[in-house]
Amino acid sequence: MAAPVIQFKRGVLANLPGLRAGEPGFTTDSYDLYVGIDSTTSNNQFVGSGRYWQVNTTTVGSGVKLVEGTNNGTNTVTLKSPNSLAASYTLTMPADDGNANDVLVSDGSGNLSFSAPAASSFTLAADSGSNDTFSTGGTLTFSGGEGIDTTVSDDTITIAAEDATETNKGIATFDGTDFTVTSGDVTLNAERIQDIAGAMFSSNTETGVTATYQDSDGTIDLAVSISTSEIAAGTLVIESEGIGSNDNDTTVPTSAAVKDYVDAQVAGGGGSSATVATISDATDAAHFLTFVDANNGSATQEAIKTDAGITYNPSSNLLTVGGEISVTTLDIGGTNVTSTAAELNVLDGVTAFVDEDNMASNSATSIPSQQSVKAYVDSQVTAQDLDLAGDSGTGAVDLDSQSLTIAGTSNEIETVASNQTVTIGLPNAVTVTTSVTTPTVQASAVKANDGTAAITITDSTGAVAMAQNLTVQGNLVVNGSTTQVNTSQTTIEDQLLELGMVDGSAPSSDLNKDIGVIFNYYTDAAKKAAVFWDDSASRIVVSAVATESSGVLTNSTAGALEIGSLYVNDCAGNTQVINCSGSERTLENITLDGGSF
Repeated sequence: MAAPVIQFKRGVLANLPGLRAGEPGFTTDSYDLYVGIDSTTSNNQFVGSGRYWQVNTTTVGSGVKLVEGTNNGTNTVTLKSPNSLAASYTLTMPADDGNANDVLVSDGSGNLSFSAPAASSFTLAADSGSNDTFSTGGTLTFSGGEGIDTTVSDDTITIAAEDATETNKGIATFDGTDFTVTSGDVTLNAERIQDIAGAMFSSNTETGVTATYQDSDGTIDLAVSISTSEIAAGTLVIESEGIGSNDNDTTVPTSAAVKDYVDAQVAGGGGSSATVATISDATDAAHFLTFVDANNGSATQEAIKTDAGITYNPSSNLLTVGGEISVTTLDIGGTNVTSTAAELNVLDGVTAFVDEDNMASNSATSIPSQQSVKAYVDSQVTAQDLDLAGDSGTGAVDLDSQSLTIAGTSNEIETVASNQTVTIGLPNAVTVTTSVTTPTVQASAVKANDGTAAITITDSTGAVAMAQNLTVQGNLVVNGSTTQVNTSQTTIEDQLLELGMVDGSAPSSDLNKDIGVIFNYYTDAAKKAAVFWDDSASRIVVSAVATESSGVLTNSTAGALEIGSLYVNDCAGNTQVINCSGSERTLENITLDGGSF
């Protein structure tokens, strides 16, 4: 089962609102979790946070952090478990806060209590001075004298001698080549005595030199005797030239010689210089919008071409032809009519007027008299038949010996002849065996063959009532404002019902109307429930109490929806979000976002 994601209401600590009872809230800046009690900020209960708990790791024990005021910073005091414990135990805090200067003690069973510290003292004694008594409640100070330093760190007192200087007694380090220390006695080695004496005498012409150093009290503290052979051997020679010119172990250079040698070495050391490469920024090339001729591939901008003599106006949608339309000849009945006077003269070519009943001459240039025309026509009509044709079948009537009969059909058409008039009409009871097409049918009632009334039409209003069952084999189109069906049950075999159509087609603009189904019911008053598409909110609404005005529904009371499971098809795909297995309901593939504050 895919587990849902639950997110608490969250925001910064300064914006934490009064949470309702049981409502959780998480602060995104301090990482605290709170649960509300009564919608007041002061009663929000703190549950936990990384600020106040140090989680244990594989090697370090956990701890409880006590944090300073937020206006002062984020420093903490941590009460921590040892990294390793032999067994679990409980420390029970005291029942009260004790007295001033009390200490926290344990009874060995984990019960802690406050107790006054045990009184104790001890005696202090030194090489000099008088003894003293020290109480454990006071402060014992260790103070060092000249050449002695004291340091206190982590319950440890360190007493150490300072390094000796020209003005301070302390510890001095003796070089083994200069001094010999035996049982605390320091002896100056003979080699260093000779070096000191040689430094005092630079001449090697003396046969023997004795140097004596006395203190201010006149006593002799140091006497050095140097023989001629020691001086001649060059043991004590002061070299003032360059060091490189006299490199041996028995010559002492002057400071000038040392400086000259060092300066020469430094000056000859040389050096190296770095070459700095400068990279210039490249300038972008200009960009162009180019039109390419499809015929030759050249890059040019082409103007829009129009055909000469033709103008098209897109606003009026008119095409104008820049020329004239000429009609050179008017053809009437296959003859080109010109404007000559001879051709327009209708009597041109007539040779005579004749009285000829049989039209025997048959002349194209003679005009017969009216009497001749009638006599000729009458003779021809009596000699002819009148041919007849109906929707089916044909017939003929001899005009001299036969008469034409126009007969009707029983219960459908009746005919009446009077003198030169034939009247064709319908009987009082008309039977149509197949169908009838007429623009208007006027009736007060439409009955079946046995006389049973099926349809009644009210004369004063034109209202039509169907008294019997109505079966419509073709399409039924009802154009009106209201369609009312007063039945106890309606059965519809259609698989799809389309609502919101306009004259049989989809709407072409926003009608600002809600679309759905309204259910009328009664609980202490007549009410309407509805399931509808809310046009203004663009969503399906289930309403327990809805009101309607001009095709717009208002959801006064939201309705409940009862389902067995719920699938959602959205940006995450088509997945089930509410499921039930056995007697347990589960949420799947969903994130519960508590919002922000």
